[in-house]
Amino acid sequence: MRFMKKSNWFLLFLLFLASCNTTKKSTTDNQIKTGKIENPVQQQPKNILFIAVDDLKPLLASYGHDEMCTPNFDRLSQMGVSFTNAYVQQAVCGPSRASVMTGTRPDRTKVWDLHTNFRKSAPDLYSMPEYLITQGYETTGVGKIYHGSHNSGSVSSGHDAKSWSIPYAFPKDFDPKYGNPAFNFYQDPQTKKKLKQLRKEALAKGLKGGNVRKYVFKHLRPSTECADVSDEAYLDGIIAKTALKQLDTLTQTGKPFFLAVGFHKPHLPFVAPKKYWDLYDKDKIQVAKFQKLAEGTPEIAYHSFGELRAFSDIDDNLTYGDTLPLAKQKELIHGYMAGISYIDTQIGKLLKRLEEKGILDNTIIVLWGDHGYHLGDHTEWCKHSNFQQATRIPMIIIGPGIPKGIKIDDPVELLDLFPTIFDLAGVPIPEQAEGKSLIPLLNPLTKKKIKQDFAISQYHRRGNKVEGYSIRTKRYRYTEWHGNYYKSFKPYKEENIVGRELYDYEKDPIETRNLVDDPAYAKVVKKLKAKLKTFLNKEYQRLNHKNIN
Repeated sequence: MRFMKKSNWFLLFLLFLASCNTTKKSTTDNQIKTGKIENPVQQQPKNILFIAVDDLKPLLASYGHDEMCTPNFDRLSQMGVSFTNAYVQQAVCGPSRASVMTGTRPDRTKVWDLHTNFRKSAPDLYSMPEYLITQGYETTGVGKIYHGSHNSGSVSSGHDAKSWSIPYAFPKDFDPKYGNPAFNFYQDPQTKKKLKQLRKEALAKGLKGGNVRKYVFKHLRPSTECADVSDEAYLDGIIAKTALKQLDTLTQTGKPFFLAVGFHKPHLPFVAPKKYWDLYDKDKIQVAKFQKLAEGTPEIAYHSFGELRAFSDIDDNLTYGDTLPLAKQKELIHGYMAGISYIDTQIGKLLKRLEEKGILDNTIIVLWGDHGYHLGDHTEWCKHSNFQQATRIPMIIIGPGIPKGIKIDDPVELLDLFPTIFDLAGVPIPEQAEGKSLIPLLNPLTKKKIKQDFAISQYHRRGNKVEGYSIRTKRYRYTEWHGNYYKSFKPYKEENIVGRELYDYEKDPIETRNLVDDPAYAKVVKKLKAKLKTFLNKEYQRLNHKNIN
């Protein structure tokens, strides 16, 4: 990319800072609950387009993957700042989304699974859009922002109705040429016919509700589909279509807006219109280089990718350490890539509409994935781990005064979006925020740093009996697995540790060897252990001060 002169960058950044409320003022929890908040929105308040992409790892051309056809993702990177070392708090949908939407960690939300609703487990928390309503914003959305649909999963009715000043949208206007996809996924005529027959069988057997779905999917549930259909034949196409209508409505309100758009692909099953599959040569699809268990890594670090094994064309007897047939690996990776390109086109539609309305330059755009994804590395698939491929995400921030085409490699966390967005919008950062504003990093020429130089991720095993906490610095990842139902709101005890890991990404970027017991890394282990222990002890003190135990 081309760089501006330092003097121009500095002037631009000064203007950027001037447009933001960067004071230390914060909004208290009580002010939020009572609604007694002075509205600080400035004369030219900024709109916010909040784009979530399910299961999206940084498999994008702008993140160094030239094999990908992602012109609109790449355009976003060129428009703003890309964080190349961004990590989620927990590599699974429900906890990750509850965390980013409240700006708090899973041990605060108490959401560690796909079923817990933070409104019940932590009722004193409020969401990002809920707070923005008190600041004069209109808020609405479509698609998957929280985990779950209208009244299922880890979200309350109305996709968390408290978050939206305009009711959330649940589009069903699929392309009439193809009809509704079977079970919201499949459009291939033969597949739809078979699924319909299986549904009739289930009903004839007296099955009801979710048991019908279980019966059908036990017999037929393809992991991929390449059908020659329109974008609107699948869910993400009508999500984009609905989002365009919402933009039309929001721009007529006279208020700044927060529009959340949550895309489902590239989540399993890997279904996308044929034209996106055709962007890639199936014979040139590259599988993971390292398809073994890492040397010296404890078994507890792995999982048996049950999410993928649930599909009828995958051997359900496989477990970690086993590899899928090469042809199936290539098919799955091909489908994942096609799904990303499908979403890329939908993002392009949103950018075009912002341009047409003349509000692109006054809109903060945030793009994020809710976690990364294993595509065969370590013999793993899906997410559900503390490894690099599961925890690392793309995160891009665009907005007025933000430098263009910049990449930042400091370790940051997904929950940092909560205070950063408020800082950019010029509204006070609420006391609830556990992350840090990333504004100091948004212009590298200032050489400012954030105090925390690491990111924290966590994942549980053995039915929550064991929790793995992972600290990621620029070069290393150190992980401790704590048993005895440990969480950070409990006292840290050495005797609870049942496994440890250390990886050096300069020398071993694909995590082939656990270095935690290597004498050459003893000082590194000692330093990172101290950092992690200090962090967990501070969490214990902070969370218990809030009477969370």
